[in-house]
Amino acid sequence: VFVAVGAHQTIGLGIIGEDGPRILGGTNFLREINLGKEIKLGNRVAIIGGGNTAMDSARTAIRLGAREVTIVYRRTRIEMPASSEEIEAAIEEGVEFLFLAAPSQITNLDGELGLECFRMKLGAEDSSGRRRPEPITDSEFTLNLDNIIAAIGQRPVVPASFNLATERGDKIQVDPDTLATGNKAIFAGGDAVSGPATVIEAIAAGKQAAISIDKYLGGSGLIEEILAPPEQIMD
Repeated sequence: VFVAVGAHQTIGLGIIGEDGPRILGGTNFLREINLGKEIKLGNRVAIIGGGNTAMDSARTAIRLGAREVTIVYRRTRIEMPASSEEIEAAIEEGVEFLFLAAPSQITNLDGELGLECFRMKLGAEDSSGRRRPEPITDSEFTLNLDNIIAAIGQRPVVPASFNLATERGDKIQVDPDTLATGNKAIFAGGDAVSGPATVIEAIAAGKQAAISIDKYLGGSGLIEEILAPPEQIMD
């Protein structure tokens, strides 16, 4: 068995008021849109986060008709994990950026959402090699919004019935060379093991697992097979 369940669970903001119906998770929001479901957004939308999911969510909100879409990120553009191409595309589509700001709580007064934030400053480097954001005393301010989309990260959801050992971030523990789990004949890979990564890395994990599974079943591990002759490239 090869377990490749991905990492589809949006990580919460961990602040008061985030459970309201107009506060959406980035991955859930994008999934619903790509499944063809109708999601209505107001004119003022804030996206919390600085990765590619945040960029995709912001650009999608613009295309759904939101007039003011702002990405709120606790560091500066330099530290943003999103690819530069995604950031530039978001800027071109009209997304605004609010750097060095972090949410503290969400309020709902007379139907209007208030995103209370702290201004931030960058301190010493953390374990990721980026400077740690620190709140500035007495710097609170509020954004008045119609919707908030949380896109600060995502994690796997591994059913307890799988009986697989997990580690920090609910990622499945595997042997890094074979992708074998601690359970006999069960292998795992992709975002469920690495955390959110790229399609290419997920495909590579699938190939790595296929080699290991072939060896486990008594094969040589040589899985290369030419199923069709290569096409000739025309000048």
